[in-house]
Amino acid sequence: MNHPQSNGLFETAGGTQQKERGFCCMQLVSFLTADNIKDWAAWHGAHEKAAAGACPYSSQCNIHARTIARLGKKTVQLTIF
Repeated sequence: MNHPQSNGLFETAGGTQQKERGFCCMQLVSFLTADNIKDWAAWHGAHEKAAAGACPYSSQCNIHARTIARLGKKTVQLTIF
C-alpha cells in the first residue's frame, strides 16, 4: 500500500518535508524601491541574482563591501548566512 502524499494543505504522517530556503536583503529592497521597480519579474530576478552572489547593486551596497575578503591575490565573497 502506498503512503499518503501531502497536498500542501495538511501534513501527512511519514511524509518527507523539504527545507524551505528564502532570501531577502532589506538593502536590496531599498534599492529596488528607490529605482521605482514594481514589476514582479524584475524584483524576483534581482533577488535571485543577489542570492546567487551577483547582486545588481553590489557596487552601491555597503553591506556587500563589508563581506569582501582578500585572500592573497584572490578576492572571495564571504557568505552572510
